[in-house]
Formats: sequence, C-alpha cells, structure tokens
Amino acid sequence: MLTKILLPHRFQMIGWIMFFPLALLLVLNSFYNYEFDWLTWEGFRVGGLIDSENENFTNEFSIIGTFLSLFFIAFSKEKQEDEYIQKLRLDSLLVAFYVYSLLVVIGTLVFYSTGYLQFMGFNLFSIQLAFIIRFKWVMHRQQNSLSLI
Repeated sequence: MLTKILLPHRFQMIGWIMFFPLALLLVLNSFYNYEFDWLTWEGFRVGGLIDSENENFTNEFSIIGTFLSLFFIAFSKEKQEDEYIQKLRLDSLLVAFYVYSLLVVIGTLVFYSTGYLQFMGFNLFSIQLAFIIRFKWVMHRQQNSLSLI
C-alpha cells in the first residue's frame, strides 16, 4: 500500500484552517488590491528585470498559502486509509486532470489576450479543487450508502 507518501491526517485540518482566510485574502488582493503593509519590502528587486522600489508580497503570500492549504487537504491521509480509498484517490485525480485540461482549453479560447494571465493564475488551483470536491463527494456518498445497510 502506498499510503506512506501521504501526509499525516492532522495536515487535513491544518489545510482547512489555512484555506478559508488565505483564499479570501487571494480574492481581496486580486480584485480589490488589498495589501498587508508588513509585506512591503523596499528595494527588493532593484536592478533586476523589473525595477521597483517598493514591492508588496501579499499576492505571493496568498497564492503560496492557498496552494499549500489545498495540497495539505488533498494529500493527507483519511482517518482510515485502505486500498479502496486509494482507488478513489486515483479515480478522483484522473477526473481532476480532465477538468483541469478542459478549463485550460476553454480558458485559452475565451480569455487569451485579455485576462489570460489572471485566468491561468487562478487555474493553478483548479486541479486540486476538482480533486478535493470529487474525492470528498464520493467518500460522502459511499458513507451514506454504507449507513443505509
């Protein structure tokens, strides 16, 4: 069984606790330009490809934090991990990749040259979100069917 490569179950709760505030921060920063003052560093990228005297890292912080929280949720063990749950994980990962691929194709056709970079930035999270939604939905449906027996 390949459960040794999964994170311990406690990371799932850590991921859920991190996800909501960081996803909200990502939306606020992306659409309303909300920034934390304590994440502003003066002269960080002077002399580089992009010259900027003041650089605020709220966007980077929210992207990395949201990505890590979804990673913790998706790739941590369930309370009881067995071969059937491993099969559900693999099936959910395949469905998530299909959803991601479809979103890339549709997004390229619809958003190219207008908001494509922003679309691709948000699309970073689609494969993890699709996996989590599908996996949790199948697990919930399976628990309901077992409780009826």
